[in-house]
Amino acid sequence: MSETARLADVFVFRLMFLLYRLPRRLGEFRQRRPELANAAEALVERKRMLAAYAARKRAVRTRREGRIVEENEYLIISALALDTRTGACGALHDGRCTIYPRRPFACRTVPLHYTALEATAASDLAEFVATPGHACETGDEAPVVIEDGRIADPSMRQVRAEALAAAEGDRAWKQAILRRLKAADGELPLPTLQQIEANAPYGATTTSMRAAWQVAVDSGLMIAEECRALLRAQLAVIERELDIGCGSADMRQTLAEMRTEYRYRLAAQGGQS
Repeated sequence: MSETARLADVFVFRLMFLLYRLPRRLGEFRQRRPELANAAEALVERKRMLAAYAARKRAVRTRREGRIVEENEYLIISALALDTRTGACGALHDGRCTIYPRRPFACRTVPLHYTALEATAASDLAEFVATPGHACETGDEAPVVIEDGRIADPSMRQVRAEALAAAEGDRAWKQAILRRLKAADGELPLPTLQQIEANAPYGATTTSMRAAWQVAVDSGLMIAEECRALLRAQLAVIERELDIGCGSADMRQTLAEMRTEYRYRLAAQGGQS
């Protein structure tokens, strides 16, 4: 979430809501992940990671294959950078990253994700290396990423720690958004919890990132001028992507709708440049 403030001039962001369910019992987890040799460690680590990043956790009971399964349900509130160029990162130019010193956490921990479990890091790395189109140095001179089943790269471990700290710093913001979801007051383009739950089988629910920034302003976590600056930065990126004309028709429609929304809000706030 907090990465949107320093990258709003690069990527188009949407506010994203994702429900993730995890079995409470090891036996059920092993049935779902039979390929894991260290399922117990993976389950404990996954619970710890989800608790760090989730805005809400609750116990639920679901029916699977005719039996009742006890699970923990986690509500993840985060920012999604739109794929405006159909698989090509908008920060690339002639195959080079133009924002390398301030690239996001996800890029700073390639070939793993910053939320990757150490218990599955070796298989995650093997899958990444085998992915067509990815050039990954795997020779004897390559840096050691994993050693003895643990992430060994010091810079990767540092970024993982920074990401956890950022998630903790975002906690009050996410809780403020959660309260607005529960209120369902209709003042902002936010879904209800019921809408998020209904959409969960099909994927994440997204809405305007403006809603998250406005909640931050209303909660005293951001000043109004910072919100306007973010809207102006996003509007410039949206107009750039529309001028380039990449992406699907649906994506261009989404960008056009966001452009209209951001122009209207900036004009209403007297912040249109």
